[in-house]
Amino acid sequence: MPSARSRAYRTVAGFVVAPMMPALILAGVVLAAGGDSQTLGYAAFAGYVSYPFALLVGLPAFLVMRRRRWDGWRAYAVAGLVLGIAFLALFAALVGVDGENAESAWLALLANLAFLLPFVLACGLAASMVFWLVVRPDLDRS
Repeated sequence: MPSARSRAYRTVAGFVVAPMMPALILAGVVLAAGGDSQTLGYAAFAGYVSYPFALLVGLPAFLVMRRRRWDGWRAYAVAGLVLGIAFLALFAALVGVDGENAESAWLALLANLAFLLPFVLACGLAASMVFWLVVRPDLDRS
């Protein structure tokens, strides 16, 4: 059985590594689409957004899952999809408070939803699976 210190280190490592996944996925998509260094800046922005989201939403989700002993990869996969939807909802809410540009921003968001939803779900799933692989909460069962 792992020690409390090694579990804490793995958890911190999980929160350092997993939020990079959306940025890496976006960088791969941008490079595959023939993007240049300017469009690759979006990947850096994705990382800039992912870390606060992981701390504000992912950390409480992890604590709830740990308390309820939802520690399997399936539980983390579902959590990643739910967190992806939560991210998109939060993003939509922030777009909605954009003032005078809110209506056009909402229309643009809805027009791009067919692309955004699968992308955000894939990012949430990838981040949660990487987190699970690093932290491996299923090994902490007593």
